[in-house]
Amino acid sequence: MELQLKKTALSRSWILLDKDGTGTILDVDKYAIMRMVEIHARDLRILDPLLSYPSAILGREKVIVLNLEHIKAIITAQEVLLRDPMDDDIVPIVEELRRRLPKSTGDEEPSAQDREAGGEGEDNGQLYPNK
Repeated sequence: MELQLKKTALSRSWILLDKDGTGTILDVDKYAIMRMVEIHARDLRILDPLLSYPSAILGREKVIVLNLEHIKAIITAQEVLLRDPMDDDIVPIVEELRRRLPKSTGDEEPSAQDREAGGEGEDNGQLYPNK
């Protein structure tokens, strides 16, 4: 009788930063990440610390996969996933991202269509209107 061992993917710690800078710690395997951001395993492979890959930035249809020394990230239009969020090299990156991301106040700016119609926020054709 031959014994087969089931290969399981190791769970890794990630931080998911949304567009408002709100962070959520995730402990998920690579398959969950692949489903979440819709990338192939070959693209995720450059983030594997067990493999020796040089620094790389991969641009794909919906994501950017970033491997720059200690920074291993997946960037989408809506969120940023950073690997090993408790690492001493990653903590300052997370803090800087949070600082730079705009805080959501719930107040939406008027759209270009509203401004053309003479709605709130009209700038009278000035690039930087006086306040």
